[in-house]
Amino acid sequence: MVEVRNMILTGELLPGEKVHQADLAAQLSVSRIPLREALSRLQAEGVLTHRPNSGYQVSRFSSEDLTELYLMRRLLETELLRSAPLGAQQADRLQEINERLRKVDVATDPETYQAINHEFHFHLFDASPLRLVREEVDRLWYRSGFYRSLYLHEAPTTLQVLHEHGLIIEAVRDEDIEELIRVTDEHRKGTERLAIERLGRSRRR
Repeated sequence: MVEVRNMILTGELLPGEKVHQADLAAQLSVSRIPLREALSRLQAEGVLTHRPNSGYQVSRFSSEDLTELYLMRRLLETELLRSAPLGAQQADRLQEINERLRKVDVATDPETYQAINHEFHFHLFDASPLRLVREEVDRLWYRSGFYRSLYLHEAPTTLQVLHEHGLIIEAVRDEDIEELIRVTDEHRKGTERLAIERLGRSRRR
């Protein structure tokens, strides 16, 4: 399932594209049975859709869908942050992750960039005891992953991401939960705006 998810995140499988199970099984060197199980789980997460007599295809979102996804993320992620431990130890770990992110060339290795960016945010989320909320947030991240990838290759954007991560780290170090929520909200709003803007551009091509 991880391999198929990564193909969607990196744009190898595009929104609306039909998933050809035989070709995909051969490409991933797996049998059809575990592949069908993986596709079924991705359908349950909303990453894929399934139509009788047609098969699976990558889910396609409108700008309205993305706005709703980001609304759900804001509500749920805020609860995770409020219930997660803060302080110097957490901040030091986030700083280390952010430095690894800084060294990745997103233009040539977008998969690693997205994985480390996910690790940064989920380091705090995973510290929350709200297990079901964490799982839902993870699902929402994967559902919107391709659209984030539309803008990540732009250098000014990656620099802005690193800067905003720095603000998050400062708030964690200061154990200032209200500031943490504020800067995280601003960070999320920026990515939402870029994703919707690039979605519009991709449809006009």
